Amino acid sequence: MLFCSLLQANWFKAQQYCRFHGMHLASIASQQENDQLEKYVKDSGYGREHFWTSGTDLAEEGNFFWMANGRPLTFVNWNAGEPNNFRYENGEEENCLELWNRDDKGLKWNDSPCSFETFFICEVRTD
Repeated sequence: MLFCSLLQANWFKAQQYCRFHGMHLASIASQQENDQLEKYVKDSGYGREHFWTSGTDLAEEGNFFWMANGRPLTFVNWNAGEPNNFRYENGEEENCLELWNRDDKGLKWNDSPCSFETFFICEVRTD
């Protein structure tokens, strides 16, 4: 079960919100899950927004894993040139994985600063 939040929060507060409500930020293990999630977001009317997932490389730069289940990424759907760990003027780097429909190519993956406030997707996990 997926839940698309109409709230916006940074990655940490999004994690907290999902956990408080008995869910996790979404993780994506296959093309089928990715397509399902993209359809859900589009059907919700938010297909052009950014959405946090549970993906992060905060523990070790360049090694993304799903915080929801601790597993490394086995399926990936990065935007062209991503992840790039862009460094911002304030020194912040991109360590959290979001979904973003850049250039109308569908919801692809992008690394983004965890402090950015955006929408997020919670899910009930059975594994």
